[in-house]
Amino acid sequence: MDWHHPSALHPALQEALTRSPRYAALATALQGLILRGELLPGDRLPPERRLAELLGLSRSTVVAAYARLAEGGWVSARQGQGTTVAAGPPGHVAAGKRHVRLGNPALRYAPAQATEPWIDFALATAVPELAWLQPSAAAASLVLREHAYQPEGMLALRERIAARYTRQGLPTTPEQLLVCAGAQQAISLLAQQYLTPGDRVLLESPNYFGAIDAFRSCGATLDELPVLPRAGHAAAFCAALATRRHKLAYVCPTVHNPSGMSWPRSACERLARTAAQGSSLLLVDDSLAELHFEADARPLSAPRGAPIVHIGSLSKTLWAGLRIGWLRAPTPIIETLRRAKANADISCSMLGSALACELLDRYDGLLAPRRRQLQSQARQLLAELQRLLPDWHARLPEGGLFLWAQLPARGRNAEAWVEAAAAARVRLTPGTAMTAGPGYQHHLRLTFTQPPALALAGLQRLAALAAAH
Repeated sequence: MDWHHPSALHPALQEALTRSPRYAALATALQGLILRGELLPGDRLPPERRLAELLGLSRSTVVAAYARLAEGGWVSARQGQGTTVAAGPPGHVAAGKRHVRLGNPALRYAPAQATEPWIDFALATAVPELAWLQPSAAAASLVLREHAYQPEGMLALRERIAARYTRQGLPTTPEQLLVCAGAQQAISLLAQQYLTPGDRVLLESPNYFGAIDAFRSCGATLDELPVLPRAGHAAAFCAALATRRHKLAYVCPTVHNPSGMSWPRSACERLARTAAQGSSLLLVDDSLAELHFEADARPLSAPRGAPIVHIGSLSKTLWAGLRIGWLRAPTPIIETLRRAKANADISCSMLGSALACELLDRYDGLLAPRRRQLQSQARQLLAELQRLLPDWHARLPEGGLFLWAQLPARGRNAEAWVEAAAAARVRLTPGTAMTAGPGYQHHLRLTFTQPPALALAGLQRLAALAAAH
């Protein structure tokens, strides 16, 4: 934690100043930071005089707060060594890992009441067809026929996913698949199992906030390569992968999140060759690949035994509430991840898996109108964005669910826009959530999954904010 500047102090400490008695409120706030992992055993608290200056309190107030914590065993104070978080009870209940700030916009907003007219550009929240949620008699029989506890996922579902990969040119067996609760769990499982603090991860920037959060939570060092402009990007990524400096590499070569761009086929083939010859684990996120507006999905080739893992998802392509994703990998990796998944989630939802089987049986018929609808909504959102907010710049993506919008260099940055928009009941994802570094402070990721009338209303609210600024 940064104790050097008042603006960097945790909001909980600032909030403590509004309650009385202040010494007790400050002690409670510091105890909360220990429980959350903001402070770990052995961390040194600032000297009483310094913390008093930062918070605008008297030194006696801070002394009393530290004494209260010491009496409870939360901290220890030694002459010449300062005050540190105790390693023994009760300080030992501190989180085992340092608290990491996460960019996931789902954590930013409290659940809204159904009557509140919020417009969500932050997360893709398309409404599913009601018929998808009604299992047929055949689906119900699958639920009863298969064992309820399968950490790797329902066999009938894995058979369908494997058959689809095989038809697309990537021969796959059910044993090479692990069904997860969406792509996010797939990424998180792999990160937790294969990354340790200090491991290097290669990835594109900007990128999916869920992957960034998962890798940072494992203590990995993230090496980012800029996606935009794309000239030479694929070659640079392959060259970096060939250095063998990275434990893991994460890439979205088909319908990148958030830009919506795709690599040329020749670049994908080079990526597969480089990964097969290297020592890094390559994680290929194809969650949006089936939503390319013009081309059918073609998974990256994976020579037998190559350290290449593919991620797919029905949650991205059809409905986020379905929570069906998967990993495709060499069987030794699948077995490792299967064991890890059993510790956290002994089985996937059998009913959800049965519904997924039915959806995959008619997947192509569902995807065609879905892609047409999304392409139309993307064009409409872009046109209205150019009309109402002409200083914002975006381009039509090749597919997916998002526009990547660049804000004017002068004016509100992305975080300020998020706060201002929230006051107008519009949810936004700042570009800063899509990178591990300090960049993209003047970018927003905008979903186009809303009905056009609702999207227009949201842009009108943003345009009104821009005009009033």
